[in-house]
Amino acid sequence: MSRYAKRMTLQSDHRAEPPRIPAPTRTQERAQLERKAYFRKREQLEHRSLVRGLLLLALLVLVASIARAGLDRVFIPGWWRP
Repeated sequence: MSRYAKRMTLQSDHRAEPPRIPAPTRTQERAQLERKAYFRKREQLEHRSLVRGLLLLALLVLVASIARAGLDRVFIPGWWRP
């Protein structure tokens, strides 16, 4: 057996373990929970903003279509009475 083959055999016998991820500390766990809560709040805020924007857009379309048609054609006199 050559020196190189002998050296390779000895080195391969003593391999290091693969690195392990350390267990999270309490601070890291708390930070992760706070981050999840923050993103949950931001998602709710974004949802509300989206709904508010869609309602505003619908209102603008309604007002623009009423203005284009003219109030006399949309609200005919007596339309609220049978």
